[in-house]
Amino acid sequence: MKKKTARLRLVDTTFRDANQSLLSGVLTAEEIVPIAQQMDGIGFTAFEAFGGATFETQLRRGEDPWKFLRRLAKATPNTPIQALIRGQNLVSSRNFADDTVELFVNHAAKSGVDVFRVFDPLNDLRNMETAIAAALKAKKKVQGTLCYAISPAHNIELWISIAKGLANMGCHEIVIKDTSGLLSPQAAWELVAALKQSVKIPVDVHSHCSTGMAPMAYMAAVEAGADILDVAMSPLAWGASQPAAESVVAALQGGEYDTGFDLERMWEANTAVEVLKRDHIDDLSPFADRVDADILRYHMPGLMLEDIYRQLDAHEAGGRIREVLEDANRVRLELGYPPLVAPIRQMIAAQAVYNVIAGERYATVTQELKDYLQGLYGRPPVPADPELRRLVLGREEPITIRPADLLEPQVDGARLQLRKMGVEVTDDAVLIQLLFPNLAASYRQKDAAAAALKQPAAVVNAAPDPPSPPPARPDPPPSPPPVPPTTTAEFDVEVEGEVFKVRVTGAGMAVMPASAAAATAQAAAPSAPRSGEGTVIAPMQGLIVKIPIRAGDDVKLGDVVAVLEAMKMQNDIVTTVAGRVRDIYVKEGEVVTPNQPLLAIG
Repeated sequence: MKKKTARLRLVDTTFRDANQSLLSGVLTAEEIVPIAQQMDGIGFTAFEAFGGATFETQLRRGEDPWKFLRRLAKATPNTPIQALIRGQNLVSSRNFADDTVELFVNHAAKSGVDVFRVFDPLNDLRNMETAIAAALKAKKKVQGTLCYAISPAHNIELWISIAKGLANMGCHEIVIKDTSGLLSPQAAWELVAALKQSVKIPVDVHSHCSTGMAPMAYMAAVEAGADILDVAMSPLAWGASQPAAESVVAALQGGEYDTGFDLERMWEANTAVEVLKRDHIDDLSPFADRVDADILRYHMPGLMLEDIYRQLDAHEAGGRIREVLEDANRVRLELGYPPLVAPIRQMIAAQAVYNVIAGERYATVTQELKDYLQGLYGRPPVPADPELRRLVLGREEPITIRPADLLEPQVDGARLQLRKMGVEVTDDAVLIQLLFPNLAASYRQKDAAAAALKQPAAVVNAAPDPPSPPPARPDPPPSPPPVPPTTTAEFDVEVEGEVFKVRVTGAGMAVMPASAAAATAQAAAPSAPRSGEGTVIAPMQGLIVKIPIRAGDDVKLGDVVAVLEAMKMQNDIVTTVAGRVRDIYVKEGEVVTPNQPLLAIG
């Protein structure tokens, strides 16, 4: 191998991937920005700090991802900001129309992103082309990504074909993205060497330490010609995160692969990240902060194994773990060997649990699996099993076009929707509404509340009295009367042998005979859920997102009677009997437990 003439470059993932992998993305802008400012002069080729699941996590806690990005970019003028984009999914788990993808990439570029790392869970180039073209149009650096996987379908020829396609699209660099930690030293050497011979652009290696192999794979990759490695500051390295930056720098110091980093300059940032980790020690996942050899045994990422264990625990079926793991590998084969990255890994894990718990494979099928088999996620490495497709889709044929070609433009509709809601129509607001409509309203409420808290309640003696009174203003509307407290107390009082029910609240007192109160309560109470023939029960814990039927409706065998969301998957709950809907025991928006009766038919 020809001796390298350029220094090995390092991308820091502390603020995005490490934060997400070990701490579920809990770090806030107030915590990240000061440390990023300290690290700005160390010499990293980029900070991966935007995108992925952290975007949604920030919204859920009321933090604006766009404001965070702009603030971070301003604080780190010497280090490019890198974003992780899931192709046509962007930072969500569903496809968006091209105009949404173009607006997102352009807005992210204007807000501070310098490098776009674009990937697709199926390595379908069609799902990456719009995001790549938009980033190039914005004159930003683009990394095209190979989602690494092990299967009979994934060989050197396939990887070279994908890499050439990405290079032809204009990508400046190729990334080997190994989210499971399954990249062995030998495989790393062979793959990097093949890519360096086939595409004339730099190669970046990204792996996780979940299996303990990542540091060895990194060394082999460097010797094969890799130009860039992804690392994290050591307090948030290892486990499900990346190898430690300090360790990589020290290991290569003084040799032909020396990074040129000054370790002395890294200790101050190291200390700050260590303090941050200790502040969030309760958020550190015990599954993520360790080496898990089961990943090597089952060729599944740690997060997927954790999902399976959690789902089985919810069904009180932990003893069936081996059956589920075996079925998960079978499901993956039947789906065409997709890489086990989000959201595909959740889909396969959920389906394997359903198959084993139900005792009949594919008796329950998620909407996401149906969409996958219809081709709405893209093209898998090899076609899905035709028998499975017929079982799930019937005579319906899968699509062969690019999935996003089925989508109408979305941006103008979102702008109109925000105007009708009285929301200021900014690109920030439009993109939040488009990407996470279910979170947008609650986020705006939290954002407004946070802004109100920052405003002073009153200003006292802020300035001397003005020489003349200010212009007259209309009197403010009268304040609404105070809301009575909701605290309620109830007493049973006996008067001349008769018992009365007395209820005292902030709004007053109510008295009625106890017998009448009991009758009223009984009349208001819903009918108790009953189990038995004709009762539809919840197959798992989750959120009821839709009930498409009403009491009195007639349903046929196999009709969808409820939609339950679990593990970010929407599951159609179907009836196994025909008849009339007698009772519905739950409401949309209600969280249910495994085996809880949902409705009765008969």
